[in-house]
Amino acid sequence: MPHQVSPRDDGRERVGPLRVGGVGTGRIFQWAHLRAYPDLLDKARLTAFFDLDTSRAAAACEKYREALQIHASAAPAHAEAARENIAELRVCDSLDELLDHVDIVDVCTTARGRMPTVIAAAERGVHSMVEKPMARTWIEADRAARVVGETPGVHCQLNDDNIFDPKYRILHDLLAGGAIGAVHNVSLIRGSLLDATSVLKSQASALENGGGCLMDYGSHGLAGVWYMLGTHLRVARVEAVRIGVRHRHRVLEGDPFVMEVDDDAHVRFLFEDPATGAWTTVFLESTWCGGEIGLHESKSGGQGDGYLRIEGEDGVIDATGAGEIRILRWDGGETRVPLREYPGETISVREEIETCLDSVAQDTRPEFDIEFGADIIAAIGSAYLSAVERRAVTLDEFKEFSREYVRDHGDGEEAEVAILNHLLAPYRRSAAGPRSR
Repeated sequence: MPHQVSPRDDGRERVGPLRVGGVGTGRIFQWAHLRAYPDLLDKARLTAFFDLDTSRAAAACEKYREALQIHASAAPAHAEAARENIAELRVCDSLDELLDHVDIVDVCTTARGRMPTVIAAAERGVHSMVEKPMARTWIEADRAARVVGETPGVHCQLNDDNIFDPKYRILHDLLAGGAIGAVHNVSLIRGSLLDATSVLKSQASALENGGGCLMDYGSHGLAGVWYMLGTHLRVARVEAVRIGVRHRHRVLEGDPFVMEVDDDAHVRFLFEDPATGAWTTVFLESTWCGGEIGLHESKSGGQGDGYLRIEGEDGVIDATGAGEIRILRWDGGETRVPLREYPGETISVREEIETCLDSVAQDTRPEFDIEFGADIIAAIGSAYLSAVERRAVTLDEFKEFSREYVRDHGDGEEAEVAILNHLLAPYRRSAAGPRSR
């Protein structure tokens, strides 16, 4: 069992599995995160649940209790651990109460609640892992990163399951091994069909999500590509090719809904190697309307199976679809790498959670830490600013643009709302039309 010295316990040692608290226990938590923990009982126990909707936290707790009972029957070796876990389950009335009983928080609130939760946890010496998008604005992401960075022994990991998807892991290894030489261009779609039920009202709210499809699937795609190419690279420049609202009137969660945020975005990112100055161009379409770019019929879907083409000095990798990766070399050679299919996000979500648990148990900084997540938010914000100003934008420019709002409005909610109002104004009904290149 991992040995954990919990900072929140004032240095008192506690031997045994880490205690995890679920904060924000809605759809993604119940559908994906919760299901990972029964297989990780040797490392951690999901013990506490908090949600602003207490009934939702209670439902998650009961669902997990049932999952543990099923696991105990299916895996007799874990039966005692499952019973022990069941005995310590609790639904909390506040975040403050939950933080009294856990070593790590698994944060699945809407984007608006993620950084305040991380800050509250860090101030109590509690670690955190945070769903994507990590924050609504770079302002709040940077604020939380500073708090975590100034709190010894506390870690925060970005939980973007694309990074832990087996396909992206294989692609990372292929590119690192020089399968197609130096990478010149990447084109990909991350998104969903127009009639998909995956978009929630909170995701289509500027104040809750910090943007639309670009903040949703755009942050997904950017995280996956960044990991695939190498986290040592830096986003040097961002250009909004087209960001807009293609379908204003929709049905979300069964109700008529009018979109006030972007539902389709085409953005170009320039990745640069700080050591050599070499660069790679990434063209990303994030969409809630079905994809438009690419040569494959499956481009209209998106998700992890959407269009993905990587061009390099020595050939091309076609990673569209879920069945295989094709490597086509300029010399005429071809290699096919089979992919094991698995249901939904079961493997990648478990991998991200287990990676965080190992990081905390070993007291090592996560590779995909809060600063990495903050730079993803800065890159997405740069795309929105690029659309407004009709020019390419560097991350340094965008961060200084954000700091001006902090100087004018203070380092808090007022500055965050002000910057969102500015960047997302083109997508409101009152706007003459999306301002894009």
